[in-house]
Amino acid sequence: MTDQKTSEAQKRATQAYREKNREKTRKQSAKSSAKSYINKYCDLVDLTELKQLIEDREKELKGE
Repeated sequence: MTDQKTSEAQKRATQAYREKNREKTRKQSAKSSAKSYINKYCDLVDLTELKQLIEDREKELKGE
């Protein structure tokens, strides 16, 4: 017999929140994936490329 740790009401509430806040949850998921990639899989070449992408994005956001 398996015990569910999350109640059906909590599952419904979580799903409703995700549907209501799609962009926010999408952003959180992307950020989490990026951090995991950097911390677990990146090598020096990848990090160099990512640094350049970050610098380019910063310039874009600053309007340079």
